[in-house]
Amino acid sequence: MSDQGPTGCVGRQCDFVVKDEDATCETGSSTCSVAKLLEAEPSGFHDARLIEATNQINQILEGIPADSRGRTLSLLHTNSGSLLAWVDHNAVAPPDGVRPDADDATIARALRLKSSAAGAGAN
Repeated sequence: MSDQGPTGCVGRQCDFVVKDEDATCETGSSTCSVAKLLEAEPSGFHDARLIEATNQINQILEGIPADSRGRTLSLLHTNSGSLLAWVDHNAVAPPDGVRPDADDATIARALRLKSSAAGAGAN
């Protein structure tokens, strides 16, 4: 799994765009990232239990077979939380797709979030 999509977006440089059954990524500010947790040295906020959980989660993510369409396993970050999704970093984002600046209800519909997640919101 690559840490960077072909468009060059990585980390906080990507935003998701969703239309119908497809998710793409375009240069942006922070709503799409490669599905991999960062590893860190132990600290008061990242203890041994979290280090072990990070390793286990990354092993699970790395064990997911590659997408037959060549999309990148990514996390789409919303006000309600993050969604694991296949995202095409090669495609041009549709101009009429749903972008992260849409209202929460529109994003929830576009991502087909279950009602409990869609109403969670961020603090």
